[in-house]
Amino acid sequence: MRHIIILLLFVLSGSIQAQEYYTRTGHVHVKSANKFKNIEADNYQIISVFNTNTGEISFEGLLRSFEFKFGALDRAVNSRNLDVSAHPKIKFKGKVKNFRRIDFNKPGEYNVKVHGNLFIWDEKRVTTADGRIYVGSDGQMSASSNFIMTIEEQSVEKLNDLMRKKLPDVLNINTNTLGVSRDIIIDLDLTYQLKTW
Repeated sequence: MRHIIILLLFVLSGSIQAQEYYTRTGHVHVKSANKFKNIEADNYQIISVFNTNTGEISFEGLLRSFEFKFGALDRAVNSRNLDVSAHPKIKFKGKVKNFRRIDFNKPGEYNVKVHGNLFIWDEKRVTTADGRIYVGSDGQMSASSNFIMTIEEQSVEKLNDLMRKKLPDVLNINTNTLGVSRDIIIDLDLTYQLKTW
């Protein structure tokens, strides 16, 4: 009898473990507008894990892996002044709130709501976003979301401090002069595969 119970526990633990999906090639696109030029960047090296038993989802990526479409910004992001080395990653840890509505054995598109904590540099933002889970007929799963993150006042002041240090005093320029939007549009696309280890 003991052997049967041990075997049953082993099978159950294996099935629970098999419900975790991951990717190392997720994509994040960020966009912010200003008076002179829209600022856009892509990161194709996002790592994400999604547990279909608990609804827990996480992703992270290196700030240095963002590719800007505005060349000078690459140098700015890699600068010590922005403290990338001290806080090198963007991270999210949260949960798909209505994950039990998803039938992972039935192909289709499911609308979901995600809630959790987004960490950028040393700041934490409580984030809620709408998303979509796609279950393929081949068992593959993907997820996407787009949401707006608003820059807090203290972050705008950090940017102003940086510009005051780097630009000549006579310019007297700041984020308001540049027309930098405090809203950053974030698009996230993840294609998962079943975690088998």
